[in-house]
Amino acid sequence: MRKNSLTLNMFLLIVLTDIGESIAQLFMKTGLNQTGMDSVTFANLQMFFQANVSNAYIWLGIFVYIINFFLWITILTRIDLSIAFPVGSTSYIFVPVLSLFFLNETINPARWAGIALIVAGIHFVSMSARLKKREA
Repeated sequence: MRKNSLTLNMFLLIVLTDIGESIAQLFMKTGLNQTGMDSVTFANLQMFFQANVSNAYIWLGIFVYIINFFLWITILTRIDLSIAFPVGSTSYIFVPVLSLFFLNETINPARWAGIALIVAGIHFVSMSARLKKREA
């Protein structure tokens, strides 16, 4: 079965799932920060579970992941995985930016350079998808 090419609508849907994934990660991190547990080990696994099972932010993160799951399935039925997955790397851009603003995390210049390389990679994969469409 031949998949459709990467259209603007599919690109935007992929970016939407990445925004959702980034927001889910933000909810998870916020929820985990609220519990005050620094690490998870086999010895404290039960205590970790009990501390986090009732956290609203963690449940919001899980809910967003469930919505993302269905959006991702829709994407995969329409375009090749070899295109969708690399283009879906925009979450590597959104997570640091959201972490900077909402979690007060520091992003050093080397990390910004890595983010710029990811943007370039997404651009090249998108271009290759357009070239594939022209060749077909």
